[in-house]
Amino acid sequence: MNIMVAYYSWQGHTRQVAEMLAEKLDAQLVVIEAVKESSVPVEALKAFFGMKSDIKSCKTDLKEVDHLLLATPVWARHSPAYLNKYISLLSNTSGKSYSVMAEMRSKGADITIEQIQKKMAKKQMKLLITGITLEKEVNSGEFEKTVSKMVEYLKENI
Repeated sequence: MNIMVAYYSWQGHTRQVAEMLAEKLDAQLVVIEAVKESSVPVEALKAFFGMKSDIKSCKTDLKEVDHLLLATPVWARHSPAYLNKYISLLSNTSGKSYSVMAEMRSKGADITIEQIQKKMAKKQMKLLITGITLEKEVNSGEFEKTVSKMVEYLKENI
């Protein structure tokens, strides 16, 4: 199985989670990078209103990918504008599966995941599993259990 982990990270928390997921799944890692980042309040507003912001070129064609795992921070209970742009650029998605790992400070992951599900359904993709890590768990290194549960599930179900 060809698995790809795509992530956007603002302060590095989501990066740590995505890197561990990719390592444990022996997956390709794709970094979603902003062309130009704005201030936190501006980015939070963009997320809240479901906007998209330009990203640097990265792999968005899923032709050779069997499963996509999106790792994202939660901003204002929404996905960042950079992840929204990435999803809009995805191609060769029909019938493929995906998962979501949301990293948050305190709350909003359920709403973020629901919004991502709606966007991915328009791409005709099927959700397999979701996971949530907290910023404090990433800071303390206690997120490995959450990652391992997701990895175990994916290895059994892809």
